[in-house]
Amino acid sequence: MSRKKRFILNPETLVAELREEARGWGWNALWVTLGALVLFLLFMWLHVYVLEQDLPKTAILKRRNAYWASRVERMKARMDRYEEMLGLMELRDDRVYRSVYGMDEIPQAVRNSGFGGQDRYAALAGTALEGVGRRMDLLEKRVYIQSKSFEDVWTLQLSAGDMAAHIPAIAPMNTDPSTYRMSSPFGYRSDPILGVGKRHTGMDFACPPGNPVYATGDGVVVKVAHEHKGYGNHIEIDHGFGYMTRYAHLSTTEVEVGQHVSRGDFIGLSGRSGRITGPHLHYEVLYRKDYVNPALYMDLTLSPEDYAAMVRKPEGQ
Repeated sequence: MSRKKRFILNPETLVAELREEARGWGWNALWVTLGALVLFLLFMWLHVYVLEQDLPKTAILKRRNAYWASRVERMKARMDRYEEMLGLMELRDDRVYRSVYGMDEIPQAVRNSGFGGQDRYAALAGTALEGVGRRMDLLEKRVYIQSKSFEDVWTLQLSAGDMAAHIPAIAPMNTDPSTYRMSSPFGYRSDPILGVGKRHTGMDFACPPGNPVYATGDGVVVKVAHEHKGYGNHIEIDHGFGYMTRYAHLSTTEVEVGQHVSRGDFIGLSGRSGRITGPHLHYEVLYRKDYVNPALYMDLTLSPEDYAAMVRKPEGQ
């Protein structure tokens, strides 16, 4: 702290006296503070408007927002997969299980009905989480309705004897993806030979000749044919309860007309007989004499080990 000399009037002697007094830092501190403030404002102006950089707090908030936005997107992607899986279960339930037992389909208005109450999502209004919350609640309700439907079907099945065993409910060959390729699904397609649009009445499992083929449900063999055209060597099984299956383009047939078979019994080997452009198994499911999508009656995601445990392999394999 510096010292300053100045004349001060002595009120007693009425004489001006030269005295030293301490000089304070008040004004200096004020100027230093104002200078620092100006430099700070200049720095912020350059940082934000010239360099176009975010303020520290803004940058933190943006990082947090990006993190939670990515979490929400991953959640949406998972819900998309769950909705797809649940949709297939609902379709199989309505078209297969409930239909087999003469039960009415569950209306889509019931499956997709939301929850009551206007304020249920008020806290999330205007945010991305509002839609996520609605979808999660709807999924939860659909899962509950589906579980109740399965319980109803199971209860009825217990009193329906062996009906379920006759439903063609497994794939006609091992589900190991290295042994086949789904070359043509059920539905309309361009005919590989004629080149015109035509309804494909089954599913084609492209595979080398010699793949074991199995009965997909209990039933009675009603046809074993060996032809050079059309289905080629093929087998038809009547499962009762309105169901019939057909296995076409075989290389060999290992069953006879009138023979009773059980689900998983070995019935022949895949091949390339009949009207065909390449070796494959053509598999059809008919319900009440109408072709239906075989994919609704099988689970191709079943592990090869679990599939092998359900079937009776041919001798030597």
